[in-house]
Amino acid sequence: MSALNTVLSRLDKVQRIGNDRYKAICPAHDDRSPSLAIKDDGGRLLLHCFAGCETDDVLGAIGLDFADIMPDKAMGNFKKDKKPFYAMDILSIIKFEATLTYIYASDMAKGSILTSNDKNRLLLALSRINHAYEVAKNGL
Repeated sequence: MSALNTVLSRLDKVQRIGNDRYKAICPAHDDRSPSLAIKDDGGRLLLHCFAGCETDDVLGAIGLDFADIMPDKAMGNFKKDKKPFYAMDILSIIKFEATLTYIYASDMAKGSILTSNDKNRLLLALSRINHAYEVAKNGL
């Protein structure tokens, strides 16, 4: 089984979002909507959690480590890509979080009062949008 298939088989709510690009629920935190971006970059896997989880933590949560997702030749010679994710990966996260924010704003405009969980989710959406912006601006 390829490294990509091994990782994808251990994740929940996996969605293909492009050629060799996926998003899924991050197993390293209490995730309810996909915040983990996965990209197959020529045999090595790139993982990025838009909630800020470290790749080590994501891999550990599914019983893997870097050796499981990197080809042998890349392990001793790893060069970090400046921007390993396409703009569409970032826009996909922003679109989802902006839609969620709109729903909460619409409910509030109708007089609904947000629960504590709703407020926390809205703050998480803001955090994810800000993080996606920083990734787009500075690279990973």
